[in-house]
Order: sequence, then C-alpha cells, then structure tokens
Amino acid sequence: YVYTLMIFAAVSMAMYYPHYFIRIGDFKLTRLITPLIQVIMFGMGTSMSARDFESVIKSPKGVFIGVTAQFIIMPLSGFALATMSDFPPEIAAGTVLIGCSPSGMASNVMAYLAKANLALSLTITSLATLLAPFLTPVLMKLLAGEFIEINVMAMMWDIIKMIIIPIGAGLLFNKLLHG
Repeated sequence: YVYTLMIFAAVSMAMYYPHYFIRIGDFKLTRLITPLIQVIMFGMGTSMSARDFESVIKSPKGVFIGVTAQFIIMPLSGFALATMSDFPPEIAAGTVLIGCSPSGMASNVMAYLAKANLALSLTITSLATLLAPFLTPVLMKLLAGEFIEINVMAMMWDIIKMIIIPIGAGLLFNKLLHG
C-alpha cells in the first residue's frame, strides 16, 4: 500500500501546492516530460525481443480484436463524450485524445493481477504502442479536428521521437548487449 499512498500524497500535494510542481528556479519541469517518456520507452524496448511478438501469429484473432477495439471503440467513445458535453474546444479535444491513446503498462499490470492472459495483454499493448504514432494523429485529425487544429505530421514526429526511436534503440541495445 506504500506505493498507492505515495501516489495519493503526490496528487494531493500537486492539487493544493501546484507551484512546487511547475518549476524549480528558472527550470520548467514540463521540459522533463519528453526525456522521461523516452527513458521509459527505452527501458521497455530493452525488455523486449522479436519473440515477444510471436503471440500475434499464435492468436491473431484476440490481438486483432484488442487492437481494433483500442483504435475504434475508445476513440469513438471519446468523440461521443466530447460532442455530448459542453466542454470548451481544448477540453473536448483532450477527451478525444484520451480515447485515441491506446492502453499502456497499467493494463498489463491489471491483467497480471486478474490472472488473465498476460501474453495477449502484452502483445496487444506492444502492437498498439507501435501503431499509436501513426494512428493517433490521424484519429485526432478526424475526430478532434472540429474542436482544434491538428497538425498530423508534427504530432506523428513527436510521438515517433518519444516512442518508436527509444523502443527501437532499446531493442537494438537488448540484441547487441543481451546478458
């Protein structure tokens, strides 16, 4: 429960004392978001190999259904919520963005705790993560383009820098220095 309490404490502090979480001196903490995501993705890449994607071949139906749901049902749900609500355009676009973003490692932890098919969960998450840099900007343009302006190519490049390049570097690192 220590981890859970730490999360609640950090969120509570950020809500009541946000100025401590915005900058340290002249340094804006938001500048750390991209490098920290890159480190996490690199770490994910180092723990993966080509064998991790064999599940796609073994159970393509489950993987197809999972990835399709993540890139169709979730974005359409986000779009429906954004259009039904009376949110300002930026909040509506954020709602669509949440729907367009596939699941992450938390879903794998939940699958593990529930004693579900962890291999399937990992495969779906990995494949969705690799597809996200290409599908998320297109879905955002289609679904959130009516709320705010979306630059598909700039968004793609930003996501590729944060996800594909670090995961690729991690895979290469694992391949070359395994063991």
